Amino acid sequence: MKNFSLLLALRYLNPLRTHVSVITLISLIGVSLGVMVLIVVLSVMSGFEDVVKSRVLGQSPHITVYRTSPWEPGDVEDQWRYELERLSKLENVTNAYPLVRDLVILKHNDNALTAQMQGMDTQNMDKEFLDLIIAGDGDVGMGNVAIISSVFAEENELTIDDKVVVISSRNLKQLSPILDMSDTPALHEAKATELEATINFLKTKLTGQMVETMTIEDHGKFIDFILDLDSHELRSDEKDALTFVVEALIEDEEGKMPEGATANKTHITFPQGTREQAIKDLESLKELDALRMDKNAIDSLSLQRDVTIKAIFQTDRYSYGPQIYFPLNLSQEMTGSGAEGSVNGIALKIKEPYKAEDVLAENIAPNIALEWTPQTWMKEHEQQFSLISSQKSMMTVALSFIVLIAVFSIGAVMFTITIQKKREIGVMKALGATQRQVMSVFTLQGLIVGFFGALFGFLLSLLVLHNLDIIQGFLANMGFNPFPKSFIGSETLPYIINNKEVLITTIGAFVLCTLAALFPAWLAARADAAKSLRNV
Repeated sequence: MKNFSLLLALRYLNPLRTHVSVITLISLIGVSLGVMVLIVVLSVMSGFEDVVKSRVLGQSPHITVYRTSPWEPGDVEDQWRYELERLSKLENVTNAYPLVRDLVILKHNDNALTAQMQGMDTQNMDKEFLDLIIAGDGDVGMGNVAIISSVFAEENELTIDDKVVVISSRNLKQLSPILDMSDTPALHEAKATELEATINFLKTKLTGQMVETMTIEDHGKFIDFILDLDSHELRSDEKDALTFVVEALIEDEEGKMPEGATANKTHITFPQGTREQAIKDLESLKELDALRMDKNAIDSLSLQRDVTIKAIFQTDRYSYGPQIYFPLNLSQEMTGSGAEGSVNGIALKIKEPYKAEDVLAENIAPNIALEWTPQTWMKEHEQQFSLISSQKSMMTVALSFIVLIAVFSIGAVMFTITIQKKREIGVMKALGATQRQVMSVFTLQGLIVGFFGALFGFLLSLLVLHNLDIIQGFLANMGFNPFPKSFIGSETLPYIINNKEVLITTIGAFVLCTLAALFPAWLAARADAAKSLRNV
């Protein structure tokens, strides 16, 4: 009976018999196309994700150990070099180098460009990064030179040996308060009366020859004078002048008296010459010109370098890595943040970058001090990979509707067939066929459509994937190229056939087609034989 059910199912599927069978064939083609498109898209997205990851790994460290606390007093370079040498000897670590990152402004052909900068130890160039060099020489040395990304070069029409002026972004941070104060009058103009009163107060209240004294009460009033002056928006030169006065006459935040000063219950005594120097410092405020102070402050920010582009490395528009690399010494000069010779962190390369989380937990984290904070490349680029993963998921869901539509078509065809075959169903039951046997006839139809639809879809996907370059070239010749090299960073679409995804897609299509036939088959099996024959 099993062979009979199979033969009968194949007979009903014969596309030459009726228009219903033609619709079944169309549904089978729909399943095949749906499976093919899903496998092709998933494979291309996996290949694209792999390319992005390989480029990220070529540019970025596998684990970055950031300095999150102030440097200890002393030679800062000795501190991070000691940590660098210690981390480089840890298990699974293949390379370690200092990391300096910041934003810079580039001037080229009267255009101002912003870019993320990273310093690199040009004496210890990473091989994976060198493999990404597509133009110029990666051996740039220690001069005022740079390596830029291919996307940044293309967008801004930059080529090898072009010269650009690079300005540190810290200038902007320091320039902002200067510009904000440009309309603010100098202290001696805004608080002329208060300044004169402070000077006269010192002349009359701080008295003595060998030593100079002031009552506790007068000292409190003098502090009020200084606080009133300090309430004005002060420029750096004005702050310096007031700082000398404060350090000579007022205790610090911990209550420690100025050097050489002593106090009792009624008076505070200062060393000889304190009054004269304090008055001199306050008088100097009258000579400070706001315009000159602003100009001097702006001139001090002119930290810029003429830099020559020596190489271009391959990247893509999905990369969030640095757009320009400088030698370490130049990047330290440009950032100028923190202690002299400091770095932002230490970059580590490991043997198995895809196991960075495990290596961090087992080898790196237990061996770093509290002043340092580690982060893996997956965590640092989490947003970037989440975006690709989300796009892949959305495309999978959208394209799955092709298979679902074909499945619904199969279900509709099965309903139609069971209605058309009422008489034959009645005859089979009259001859002794059980409900299970009748049900198997129609279930086998969905099973056969699902099997061959998934199989043909899989074979078609392999055909398309192995001929992507031909298909893409054909579309380009017709004037339609949805994936140009400028977008994907390579001549042809990359792809990776993931066996797990292929298996889930093909089995899923097969199961859905089988399930689509179950309900119509169940209804057919429950039909009353006598009633079916009587209604014919």
